[in-house]
Amino acid sequence: MGTHRIMKVLRERILLLLAIKEKGRWIDFAHIFEKVARDEKGKVSPSEVNKTLHDLAEENLIKEKNKRYAITDKGREFLYSVLPDIERELNLSYRLVLVAKRYYPKAARYILPYLKDRATSVVKIFSDEKDPINKIKPLFVRYARYKPKKVFIQINTEEELLRYVAMHAIDFIPYVHRLNADKPDWLILDLDAGSKFLHSENFFDLIKIVAATVVDVLEEHGIDSCLKFSGSRGIQIWACLDNSDLRGDVFALYRKFAVYIQRETEKNLQKLPKEWLDKFYKIVAKGKPITTSIVAKKEARRDQILIDWSSMKRNGDVRAPFSIHYKTGLVSCPIERDKLREFTPDDAKADNVIKKLEKLSRCFRLEPCSPEDLIRRIK
Repeated sequence: MGTHRIMKVLRERILLLLAIKEKGRWIDFAHIFEKVARDEKGKVSPSEVNKTLHDLAEENLIKEKNKRYAITDKGREFLYSVLPDIERELNLSYRLVLVAKRYYPKAARYILPYLKDRATSVVKIFSDEKDPINKIKPLFVRYARYKPKKVFIQINTEEELLRYVAMHAIDFIPYVHRLNADKPDWLILDLDAGSKFLHSENFFDLIKIVAATVVDVLEEHGIDSCLKFSGSRGIQIWACLDNSDLRGDVFALYRKFAVYIQRETEKNLQKLPKEWLDKFYKIVAKGKPITTSIVAKKEARRDQILIDWSSMKRNGDVRAPFSIHYKTGLVSCPIERDKLREFTPDDAKADNVIKKLEKLSRCFRLEPCSPEDLIRRIK
Protein backbone atom coordinates (compact mmCIF):
# COMPACT_ATOMS: atom_id res chain seq x y z
CA MET A 1 0.00 0.00 0.00
CA GLY A 2 1.47 3.37 -1.02
CA THR A 3 2.21 6.19 1.41
CA HIS A 4 -0.70 8.28 0.09
CA ARG A 5 -3.08 5.36 0.55
CA ILE A 6 -1.79 4.69 4.07
CA MET A 7 -2.39 8.32 5.05
CA LYS A 8 -5.85 8.27 3.49
CA VAL A 9 -6.82 5.12 5.41
CA LEU A 10 -5.30 6.63 8.54
CA ARG A 11 -7.78 9.50 8.29
CA GLU A 12 -10.71 7.11 8.13
CA ARG A 13 -9.32 4.96 10.94
CA ILE A 14 -9.24 7.99 13.23
CA LEU A 15 -12.68 9.20 12.17
CA LEU A 16 -14.19 5.73 12.70
CA LEU A 17 -12.61 5.40 16.13
CA LEU A 18 -14.02 8.77 17.19
CA ALA A 19 -17.42 8.11 15.58
CA ILE A 20 -18.16 5.11 17.80
CA LYS A 21 -17.52 7.08 20.98
CA GLU A 22 -20.42 8.68 22.81
CA LYS A 23 -21.25 12.20 21.67
CA GLY A 24 -19.48 14.76 23.78
CA ARG A 25 -16.69 12.40 24.80
CA TRP A 26 -13.14 13.65 24.17
CA ILE A 27 -10.42 11.11 23.40
CA ASP A 28 -6.76 11.67 24.19
CA PHE A 29 -3.86 11.22 21.79
CA ALA A 30 -2.44 8.18 23.57
CA HIS A 31 -5.68 6.21 23.13
CA ILE A 32 -6.01 7.22 19.48
CA PHE A 33 -2.42 6.28 18.68
CA GLU A 34 -2.66 2.94 20.52
CA LYS A 35 -5.75 1.83 18.56
CA VAL A 36 -4.63 3.18 15.18
CA ALA A 37 -1.14 1.68 15.52
CA ARG A 38 -2.67 -1.70 16.34
CA ASP A 39 -4.89 -1.58 13.25
CA GLU A 40 -1.91 -0.47 11.13
CA LYS A 41 0.19 -3.32 12.61
CA GLY A 42 2.66 -0.78 13.98
CA LYS A 43 3.38 0.76 10.58
CA VAL A 44 2.54 4.30 11.64
CA SER A 45 4.43 6.79 13.79
CA PRO A 46 3.17 9.20 16.46
CA SER A 47 4.15 12.13 14.22
CA GLU A 48 2.05 10.76 11.33
CA VAL A 49 -0.98 10.36 13.59
CA ASN A 50 -0.42 13.81 15.05
CA LYS A 51 -0.21 15.38 11.58
CA THR A 52 -3.37 13.56 10.47
CA LEU A 53 -5.23 14.81 13.53
CA HIS A 54 -4.07 18.36 12.75
CA ASP A 55 -5.24 18.06 9.14
CA LEU A 56 -8.64 16.66 10.17
CA ALA A 57 -9.10 19.53 12.62
CA GLU A 58 -8.17 22.05 9.92
CA GLU A 59 -10.93 20.58 7.73
CA ASN A 60 -13.39 20.75 10.65
CA LEU A 61 -13.87 16.97 10.53
CA ILE A 62 -12.75 16.71 14.14
CA LYS A 63 -12.32 19.22 16.95
CA GLU A 64 -9.46 19.50 19.44
CA LYS A 65 -9.36 20.70 23.05
CA ASN A 66 -6.25 20.39 25.21
CA LYS A 67 -4.87 17.54 23.08
CA ARG A 68 -8.15 15.66 23.27
CA TYR A 69 -10.27 15.02 20.20
CA ALA A 70 -13.89 14.45 19.14
CA ILE A 71 -15.57 14.02 15.78
CA THR A 72 -17.78 16.80 14.37
CA ASP A 73 -21.11 16.39 12.57
CA LYS A 74 -19.28 17.24 9.36
CA GLY A 75 -16.78 14.50 10.15
CA ARG A 76 -19.55 11.94 10.63
CA GLU A 77 -21.17 12.87 7.33
CA PHE A 78 -17.82 12.62 5.57
CA LEU A 79 -17.12 9.21 7.13
CA TYR A 80 -20.53 7.85 6.11
CA SER A 81 -19.94 9.05 2.54
CA VAL A 82 -16.59 7.26 2.12
CA LEU A 83 -17.24 4.10 4.16
CA PRO A 84 -18.69 1.99 1.31
CA ASP A 85 -15.45 2.36 -0.67
CA ILE A 86 -13.00 1.79 2.14
CA GLU A 87 -14.76 -0.17 4.90
CA ARG A 88 -12.97 -3.48 4.25
CA GLU A 89 -9.69 -1.83 5.21
CA LEU A 90 -11.04 -0.61 8.55
CA ASN A 91 -11.50 -2.23 11.97
CA LEU A 92 -14.38 -4.72 11.72
CA SER A 93 -15.67 -4.36 15.29
CA TYR A 94 -15.72 -0.55 14.93
CA ARG A 95 -17.69 -0.84 11.69
CA LEU A 96 -20.27 -3.13 13.31
CA VAL A 97 -20.60 -0.90 16.37
CA LEU A 98 -21.09 2.12 14.11
CA VAL A 99 -23.86 0.27 12.24
CA ALA A 100 -25.51 -0.58 15.57
CA LYS A 101 -25.27 2.99 16.89
CA ARG A 102 -26.93 4.33 13.74
CA TYR A 103 -29.54 1.57 13.55
CA TYR A 104 -30.86 0.94 17.07
CA PRO A 105 -32.10 4.47 17.89
CA LYS A 106 -34.49 4.03 14.94
CA ALA A 107 -35.26 0.34 15.49
CA ALA A 108 -35.56 0.34 19.28
CA ARG A 109 -39.35 0.47 19.50
CA TYR A 110 -39.66 -2.38 17.02
CA ILE A 111 -37.34 -4.79 18.82
CA LEU A 112 -38.49 -3.99 22.37
CA PRO A 113 -41.70 -6.09 22.32
CA TYR A 114 -39.50 -9.19 21.92
CA LEU A 115 -37.21 -8.23 24.82
CA LYS A 116 -39.59 -6.94 27.48
CA ASP A 117 -40.18 -8.96 30.64
CA ARG A 118 -37.79 -11.75 29.70
CA ALA A 119 -34.15 -12.59 30.24
CA THR A 120 -32.01 -11.40 27.35
CA SER A 121 -28.45 -12.27 26.47
CA VAL A 122 -26.42 -9.60 24.70
CA VAL A 123 -23.38 -9.99 22.47
CA LYS A 124 -20.76 -7.31 22.91
CA ILE A 125 -18.04 -7.09 20.28
CA PHE A 126 -14.45 -5.96 20.57
CA SER A 127 -11.40 -5.92 18.33
CA ASP A 128 -9.51 -9.12 17.64
CA GLU A 129 -5.98 -8.27 18.68
CA LYS A 130 -4.29 -10.34 15.94
CA ASP A 131 -6.55 -9.39 13.02
CA PRO A 132 -8.76 -6.39 13.92
CA ILE A 133 -9.57 -5.65 10.27
CA ASN A 134 -11.20 -9.00 9.51
CA LYS A 135 -12.15 -10.52 12.86
CA ILE A 136 -13.98 -9.60 16.04
CA LYS A 137 -13.83 -10.83 19.62
CA PRO A 138 -17.42 -11.46 20.78
CA LEU A 139 -18.40 -11.50 24.45
CA PHE A 140 -21.69 -13.17 25.36
CA VAL A 141 -23.25 -11.63 28.46
CA ARG A 142 -26.27 -13.18 30.16
CA TYR A 143 -26.27 -11.55 33.58
CA ALA A 144 -26.50 -7.92 34.61
CA ARG A 145 -24.54 -8.86 37.71
CA TYR A 146 -23.11 -12.04 39.20
CA LYS A 147 -22.77 -11.22 42.90
CA PRO A 148 -24.10 -11.62 45.48
CA LYS A 149 -26.67 -13.37 43.27
CA LYS A 150 -26.89 -13.76 39.50
CA VAL A 151 -29.39 -11.36 37.94
CA PHE A 152 -30.51 -11.80 34.34
CA ILE A 153 -30.24 -8.90 31.93
CA GLN A 154 -33.64 -7.36 31.24
CA ILE A 155 -34.26 -4.71 28.62
CA ASN A 156 -37.64 -3.04 29.02
CA THR A 157 -37.06 0.48 27.69
CA GLU A 158 -35.36 2.21 24.78
CA GLU A 159 -32.98 3.84 27.24
CA GLU A 160 -31.85 0.45 28.57
CA LEU A 161 -31.40 -0.89 25.05
CA LEU A 162 -29.31 2.08 23.91
CA ARG A 163 -27.24 1.92 27.09
CA TYR A 164 -26.16 -1.59 26.09
CA VAL A 165 -25.50 -0.45 22.52
CA ALA A 166 -23.25 2.28 23.93
CA MET A 167 -21.29 -0.54 25.61
CA HIS A 168 -20.76 -2.21 22.21
CA ALA A 169 -23.65 -4.69 22.52
CA ILE A 170 -25.04 -5.18 19.02
CA ASP A 171 -26.94 -8.50 19.20
CA PHE A 172 -29.92 -9.23 21.46
CA ILE A 173 -31.02 -12.80 22.17
CA PRO A 174 -34.07 -13.16 24.46
CA TYR A 175 -35.49 -16.27 26.08
CA VAL A 176 -38.50 -17.79 24.34
CA HIS A 177 -40.50 -17.46 27.57
CA ARG A 178 -41.04 -14.67 30.04
CA LEU A 179 -39.28 -14.59 33.38
CA ASN A 180 -40.43 -17.42 35.66
CA ALA A 181 -42.91 -18.66 33.02
CA ASP A 182 -43.28 -22.39 32.33
CA LYS A 183 -44.53 -22.07 28.74
CA PRO A 184 -42.96 -20.69 25.56
CA ASP A 185 -44.47 -17.59 23.99
CA TRP A 186 -43.62 -18.70 20.46
CA LEU A 187 -43.26 -21.81 18.37
CA ILE A 188 -40.01 -21.26 16.45
CA LEU A 189 -38.70 -23.44 13.64
CA ASP A 190 -35.21 -22.51 12.51
CA LEU A 191 -34.11 -23.70 9.06
CA ASP A 192 -30.42 -24.55 9.12
CA ALA A 193 -28.81 -25.77 5.90
CA GLY A 194 -26.13 -28.44 6.17
CA SER A 195 -22.61 -27.64 5.05
CA LYS A 196 -23.03 -29.20 1.59
CA PHE A 197 -25.83 -26.75 0.79
CA LEU A 198 -23.53 -23.81 1.41
CA HIS A 199 -21.43 -24.72 -1.63
CA SER A 200 -24.46 -24.43 -3.92
CA GLU A 201 -25.07 -21.13 -5.70
CA ASN A 202 -28.82 -21.35 -5.17
CA PHE A 203 -28.86 -22.75 -1.63
CA PHE A 204 -30.77 -19.74 -0.29
CA ASP A 205 -33.49 -20.26 -2.91
CA LEU A 206 -33.81 -23.84 -1.67
CA ILE A 207 -34.09 -22.63 1.93
CA LYS A 208 -36.88 -20.29 0.84
CA ILE A 209 -38.79 -23.16 -0.75
CA VAL A 210 -38.60 -25.13 2.50
CA ALA A 211 -39.70 -22.05 4.47
CA ALA A 212 -42.72 -21.52 2.22
CA THR A 213 -43.63 -25.20 2.58
CA VAL A 214 -43.47 -25.02 6.39
CA VAL A 215 -45.75 -21.97 6.30
CA ASP A 216 -48.23 -23.91 4.14
CA VAL A 217 -48.19 -26.89 6.51
CA LEU A 218 -48.89 -24.65 9.49
CA GLU A 219 -51.69 -22.96 7.58
CA GLU A 220 -53.25 -26.35 6.83
CA HIS A 221 -53.43 -26.87 10.59
CA GLY A 222 -54.99 -23.49 11.33
CA ILE A 223 -51.76 -21.80 12.40
CA ASP A 224 -50.78 -18.37 11.09
CA SER A 225 -47.03 -17.84 10.96
CA CYS A 226 -44.43 -15.22 10.15
CA LEU A 227 -41.05 -15.41 8.45
CA LYS A 228 -37.79 -13.99 9.74
CA PHE A 229 -34.30 -13.93 8.25
CA SER A 230 -31.79 -15.39 10.70
CA GLY A 231 -29.27 -12.62 10.01
CA SER A 232 -26.83 -15.10 8.51
CA ARG A 233 -27.88 -17.81 6.05
CA GLY A 234 -31.15 -19.23 7.34
CA ILE A 235 -34.84 -18.45 7.75
CA GLN A 236 -37.02 -18.90 10.83
CA ILE A 237 -40.74 -19.54 10.99
CA TRP A 238 -42.47 -18.10 14.05
CA ALA A 239 -46.00 -18.75 15.31
CA CYS A 240 -47.91 -17.94 18.47
CA LEU A 241 -50.10 -20.68 19.93
CA ASP A 242 -52.85 -20.20 22.48
CA ASN A 243 -51.37 -22.40 25.20
CA SER A 244 -53.38 -21.00 28.10
CA ASP A 245 -55.19 -24.32 28.63
CA LEU A 246 -52.18 -26.57 28.06
CA ARG A 247 -50.78 -28.41 31.06
CA GLY A 248 -47.69 -30.48 31.73
CA ASP A 249 -44.43 -29.95 29.87
CA VAL A 250 -45.51 -27.50 27.17
CA PHE A 251 -41.95 -27.17 25.87
CA ALA A 252 -41.89 -30.92 25.15
CA LEU A 253 -45.25 -30.61 23.41
CA TYR A 254 -43.89 -27.84 21.17
CA ARG A 255 -40.94 -30.06 20.28
CA LYS A 256 -43.38 -32.78 19.24
CA PHE A 257 -45.22 -30.22 17.12
CA ALA A 258 -41.94 -29.38 15.40
CA VAL A 259 -41.12 -33.01 14.61
CA TYR A 260 -44.62 -33.53 13.20
CA ILE A 261 -44.39 -30.34 11.11
CA GLN A 262 -41.05 -31.49 9.70
CA ARG A 263 -42.57 -34.80 8.59
CA GLU A 264 -45.51 -33.07 6.92
CA THR A 265 -43.17 -30.55 5.29
CA GLU A 266 -41.07 -33.38 3.89
CA LYS A 267 -44.16 -35.04 2.38
CA ASN A 268 -45.04 -31.80 0.60
CA LEU A 269 -41.48 -31.21 -0.59
CA GLN A 270 -41.44 -34.63 -2.21
CA LYS A 271 -44.42 -33.51 -4.32
CA LEU A 272 -42.50 -30.56 -5.81
CA PRO A 273 -42.03 -30.37 -9.58
CA LYS A 274 -39.12 -32.46 -10.86
CA GLU A 275 -37.19 -29.30 -11.71
CA TRP A 276 -36.94 -28.34 -8.04
CA LEU A 277 -36.49 -31.86 -6.71
CA ASP A 278 -33.53 -32.25 -9.05
CA LYS A 279 -31.98 -29.10 -7.56
CA PHE A 280 -32.39 -30.43 -4.03
CA TYR A 281 -31.04 -33.86 -4.97
CA LYS A 282 -27.92 -32.43 -6.51
CA ILE A 283 -27.01 -31.87 -2.86
CA VAL A 284 -29.06 -34.38 -0.87
CA ALA A 285 -28.02 -38.03 -1.17
CA LYS A 286 -30.39 -40.15 -3.24
CA GLY A 287 -33.11 -41.75 -1.13
CA LYS A 288 -32.55 -39.37 1.77
CA PRO A 289 -35.17 -36.86 3.00
CA ILE A 290 -34.50 -33.21 2.13
CA THR A 291 -35.23 -32.14 5.70
CA THR A 292 -34.63 -33.57 9.14
CA SER A 293 -35.63 -32.75 12.70
CA ILE A 294 -32.69 -34.62 14.25
CA VAL A 295 -30.63 -31.89 15.86
CA ALA A 296 -27.77 -34.16 16.94
CA LYS A 297 -25.35 -35.89 14.52
CA LYS A 298 -24.44 -32.75 12.58
CA GLU A 299 -22.17 -34.65 10.20
CA ALA A 300 -25.01 -36.98 9.18
CA ARG A 301 -27.19 -34.05 8.12
CA ARG A 302 -24.63 -32.01 6.22
CA ASP A 303 -26.61 -32.64 3.01
CA GLN A 304 -30.00 -31.88 4.60
CA ILE A 305 -31.91 -28.87 5.89
CA LEU A 306 -32.52 -29.08 9.61
CA ILE A 307 -35.89 -27.88 10.89
CA ASP A 308 -34.45 -26.97 14.26
CA TRP A 309 -36.67 -26.95 17.35
CA SER A 310 -33.84 -26.68 19.90
CA SER A 311 -34.91 -23.28 21.28
CA MET A 312 -38.14 -24.92 22.49
CA LYS A 313 -36.97 -25.56 26.04
CA ARG A 314 -36.74 -23.76 29.35
CA ASN A 315 -34.09 -21.05 29.00
CA GLY A 316 -34.11 -21.59 25.25
CA ASP A 317 -33.23 -18.42 23.38
CA VAL A 318 -33.49 -16.93 19.92
CA ARG A 319 -32.22 -13.83 18.16
CA ALA A 320 -34.89 -11.14 18.45
CA PRO A 321 -36.66 -9.82 15.37
CA PHE A 322 -34.85 -6.61 14.34
CA SER A 323 -31.63 -7.58 16.14
CA ILE A 324 -28.32 -7.29 14.32
CA HIS A 325 -26.43 -10.56 13.89
CA TYR A 326 -23.03 -10.01 15.49
CA LYS A 327 -21.14 -12.07 12.90
CA THR A 328 -22.58 -10.56 9.72
CA GLY A 329 -23.82 -7.10 10.67
CA LEU A 330 -27.10 -7.99 8.95
CA VAL A 331 -30.47 -7.51 10.62
CA SER A 332 -32.49 -10.56 11.62
CA CYS A 333 -35.49 -8.95 10.01
CA PRO A 334 -39.02 -10.10 9.20
CA ILE A 335 -39.66 -11.17 5.62
CA GLU A 336 -42.90 -10.21 3.93
CA ARG A 337 -44.68 -13.39 2.86
CA ASP A 338 -45.37 -12.14 -0.65
CA LYS A 339 -41.75 -10.96 -1.00
CA LEU A 340 -40.10 -14.20 0.11
CA ARG A 341 -39.08 -15.30 -3.37
CA GLU A 342 -37.15 -12.11 -4.14
CA PHE A 343 -35.71 -11.60 -0.64
CA THR A 344 -31.90 -11.57 -0.46
CA PRO A 345 -29.51 -11.02 2.46
CA ASP A 346 -28.78 -7.56 1.03
CA ASP A 347 -32.33 -6.61 2.02
CA ALA A 348 -31.22 -7.17 5.62
CA LYS A 349 -28.52 -4.51 5.58
CA ALA A 350 -29.30 -2.07 8.37
CA ASP A 351 -29.72 0.94 6.06
CA ASN A 352 -32.26 -1.00 3.97
CA VAL A 353 -34.19 -2.23 7.00
CA ILE A 354 -34.40 1.28 8.45
CA LYS A 355 -36.34 2.40 5.37
CA LYS A 356 -39.13 -0.13 5.99
CA LEU A 357 -39.21 -0.71 9.75
CA GLU A 358 -42.91 0.03 10.09
CA LYS A 359 -43.88 -2.17 7.15
CA LEU A 360 -41.76 -5.08 8.38
CA SER A 361 -43.19 -4.72 11.87
CA ARG A 362 -46.72 -5.00 10.49
CA CYS A 363 -45.92 -8.23 8.65
CA PHE A 364 -44.62 -9.83 11.86
CA ARG A 365 -47.70 -9.64 14.05
CA LEU A 366 -48.06 -12.90 15.92
CA GLU A 367 -51.66 -13.58 16.91
CA PRO A 368 -52.43 -16.61 19.15
CA CYS A 369 -53.81 -19.55 17.17
CA SER A 370 -55.48 -22.69 18.45
CA PRO A 371 -53.13 -25.71 18.62
CA GLU A 372 -56.03 -28.18 18.75
CA ASP A 373 -55.47 -29.64 15.29
CA LEU A 374 -51.76 -30.12 15.93
CA ILE A 375 -52.54 -31.82 19.23
CA ARG A 376 -54.94 -34.23 17.52
CA ARG A 377 -52.39 -35.10 14.84
CA ILE A 378 -49.54 -35.98 17.21
CA LYS A 379 -51.61 -38.27 19.42
